[in-house]
Amino acid sequence: MNYRRLSFGEKVKGFIAEPVNTFNNVEAEALGSALKYFTIWVVIYTILRTVIFYTVERRVFQTLWDLLGLSDAPLYLYHFDPVIFALLAVLGAFAGLFISGSWAHLFVRAFGGRKGYGNTIKAFAYGNTPVFLFGWLPFVGMLFSLWALVLNIIGIRQLHEISTGRAVGAVLLSIVALIIVGVLIGLFVVLFVVIQAAA
Repeated sequence: MNYRRLSFGEKVKGFIAEPVNTFNNVEAEALGSALKYFTIWVVIYTILRTVIFYTVERRVFQTLWDLLGLSDAPLYLYHFDPVIFALLAVLGAFAGLFISGSWAHLFVRAFGGRKGYGNTIKAFAYGNTPVFLFGWLPFVGMLFSLWALVLNIIGIRQLHEISTGRAVGAVLLSIVALIIVGVLIGLFVVLFVVIQAAA
C-alpha cells in the first residue's frame, strides 16, 4: 500500500470527507505526527470554546436563570477564571486522550487488534476532528461527539486491520464498561456517605 505524507489541512479535509483513505495514509506515520495534529487542534478548540463559554453561553444561561428566578449556583463555572478554565481544558483533553485510549486499547486487544497501543491513540487523536471543527459551537457542539465516535471506530478498524464488527464492539463495549464502572463508583460513594451520615 502506498502512503503519502499529508499536510494538516489535507488531514482535516480527509478525516471529514474521506476518513477511510485518510486513516490508511496515516497508518505508517509516527505517533508524534498525530499528537502534533491533536495539539494544534486542542489549542484552537480551547480558545474558541473558552470565548463561547464566557460570552454567548454565559449570557443566555444568565438570562434564562433570571427569567425563571432560579439560584445562580449552577452558573458558578462562568465566574471561574477563563485562563485557568482554558489550561484545565487543555490538560483535560490530553488526559482524556491517553486515559480513554488506554482503556479502549484493552478492548481493541480483546477484539483482535494487534497493531499496537500507538495506533489506538492515533485513531482517537484523529477521530476527534469533528469535535475540534464544530464542537465549540454553542448548545449543539456535543452532537459532533457522535460523528467523532464513528471516526474512532473507522480509525480502529483501519489502523488495527480488523473487521467493522470487531471495531464497533471494541469501541462501544469500552464506553459501556466505562459507564458501568462510573455508576458503580458513584453508587459506592453514595453508599459510603449514607453509612457515614447514619453512623
